[in-house]
Amino acid sequence: MASAAAILHRLGRPGAIRLGATPTGTPTRLPTRLASLDAMLDGGLPRGRVSELTGARSTGRTALACAIAAGATGAGEAIAWIDPEDALDPEAAARSGLVLERTLWVRPRTLDDATRATDLLLAAGGMALVVLDVAESPPHPHIHWTRLARAAERTRTALLVVSKRPHAGATAALMLEVTARRVRWSSGPGRLVLLDGLTCRVMVARNRLGPPGGAIVLRQACA
Repeated sequence: MASAAAILHRLGRPGAIRLGATPTGTPTRLPTRLASLDAMLDGGLPRGRVSELTGARSTGRTALACAIAAGATGAGEAIAWIDPEDALDPEAAARSGLVLERTLWVRPRTLDDATRATDLLLAAGGMALVVLDVAESPPHPHIHWTRLARAAERTRTALLVVSKRPHAGATAALMLEVTARRVRWSSGPGRLVLLDGLTCRVMVARNRLGPPGGAIVLRQACA
């Protein structure tokens, strides 16, 4: 906990979200608890590897990342969310199922600081999942993805990079691409028109641990 506080002090603006219990066990996969996605990925995200989740703005990439993080925290795991663009909405994330008490939210001021925070957290271990949300940022030539991949491998941590376009290159063992979002509305006689949920298509663009090219349609309800 002291090391986490030091990271927040050096690299981010402290948030109201606290780190909870340390996860135990080192299974090969980190289940997302999204049945169709876990089935497509042979059980979930690979631990100790870099995975990427890409998609254009408003395709549902952040919502999917929140759902994956929610699956981990719901299973009692601790995670970290590195958020250099301060884009995460904690209330919306909590409504999606994310357990805030098991989430370390780091808000670095720059992408360089975000990379350093990710490196420190991966090296420290104790996290089942580290999400690096670089959002709309272009690929950064000075990020040492090989170093991050090795740190993730040493501590058996799943590193999920969320972005508009691929960043990690050949170091990513898994790449998921989110496309074709559709908004669902509920309505009827005498009823208000309300946002009911989102539907998006998720495709495996790269999979070094299994066959690529699989695709599923995910339907996510709105809280």
